[in-house]
Amino acid sequence: MVEGEGSKTFSKSKKLIYSNPELAHQILTKITNVTIAYLKLQINAGAAMVQLFDSWAGVLGPVEYSEFGTKYVKQICDAITEVPVTVFAKGAYYARHELAGLSCQTIGLDWNMNIEESRKIIGTEKTLQGNLDPCVLYADFKTIETKTKNLLKSFGNQRHIANLGHGVYPDTDPEKVKCFIETVKGFAIN
Repeated sequence: MVEGEGSKTFSKSKKLIYSNPELAHQILTKITNVTIAYLKLQINAGAAMVQLFDSWAGVLGPVEYSEFGTKYVKQICDAITEVPVTVFAKGAYYARHELAGLSCQTIGLDWNMNIEESRKIIGTEKTLQGNLDPCVLYADFKTIETKTKNLLKSFGNQRHIANLGHGVYPDTDPEKVKCFIETVKGFAIN
């Protein structure tokens, strides 16, 4: 809405929060309300779980993210009571304490967030999801297996969902994705 296109820096959006925070809050409130309505429609259409991707979490500092990020993510989580909610705030390693307080069931971790440390911060009541670096899927099959097993060992017997720490890149070999999935399935059987 503010950038006018995709952005890696969110400089126009960040400019807005510093130069006109009132307008930024008005826009974020509208986005929040539309997101809640959209998720409710998805649930009414049969979604059994929803995931909220906070795309600018890691671009803001801790104080700014608290005011212009988690405040709105909290409103969305509080409004969605029909199904479990996962929150993925890429790059918001500094906000894990705040994320732990959200009324969501799962917190997604990107590949920069240590699993054991995150578990200590977030606690055992929430499921953790993640966090293999998607670039690991460029490695050879043996490395993918080793890294995936290390990921699973890091979760221990605590609630978790094995996943990448972000999406699959378009040039990733599907056989490498299959290797990741098969390694997860095989590990769970052991």
